Amino acid sequence: MNPYLATKYTVPEGYGHPLFSPVHIATLAFIALLAVSLSLFYRKSSEERRRYIRKIIAVLLIIDELVKDVNALLTGQWNWNLLPLHLCSVNIFIIAYEAFTDSDVAKNYLYGICIPASIAALIFPSWMTVLPYFSLMSMHSWSVHALLFIYPVLLLSGGFIPSWHVFFKAKVIIPFLTFLTFDYFFNYAFGTDFFFLRNGGEDNPLSFFESILPDSLYLALILILLILMVSVMYFINYLVKKARKIE
Repeated sequence: MNPYLATKYTVPEGYGHPLFSPVHIATLAFIALLAVSLSLFYRKSSEERRRYIRKIIAVLLIIDELVKDVNALLTGQWNWNLLPLHLCSVNIFIIAYEAFTDSDVAKNYLYGICIPASIAALIFPSWMTVLPYFSLMSMHSWSVHALLFIYPVLLLSGGFIPSWHVFFKAKVIIPFLTFLTFDYFFNYAFGTDFFFLRNGGEDNPLSFFESILPDSLYLALILILLILMVSVMYFINYLVKKARKIE
């Protein structure tokens, strides 16, 4: 298998880079610089141009996901693990929905869930330790997670003010828990590990907890972390609104 076309499930050993290596830090710095630059451009743009930018990002994310699947199919590497059932993959479709509907519920979901999830993925990229940095699947993973982070940041830079009332009144948590439940049973039926519900993955804090906790407590920990993640995001929003004296 050509390592530059391989997925992380088929790549030969010895091509990855360790977490927080110079190439990892440089990539994070580049993504941060890109996010700031695009945010400044978005803030100065007209409303029409903003909608156009959001639609472009949404389409790029879908194309990026399709490139991954087409590569896997053409090279005989496709398996159940490549379905878009990870949290970040689902966020691609939430972004597409927001870009074409301007939904406040979608905006609040992206603020409360997509931002911290994409940051976690960029800080602990499971693909980086196994794939060649400039391989197709590595570039796919970096670009997708960078855009997932940048999109809701653009919403904030454009004046969007998150509202926990919208997040909770829309009962976002119900479809989210339904999705987790589906992933849980799908994982056991097809041997996958979507949302890291079976294993903590590699080189991230979840792997430590997965190694020391029984399955039931590990699943409970994931739910607690999700609740904590959303709570922290909306607490930060509360502090920002208070500092700006926004109701």
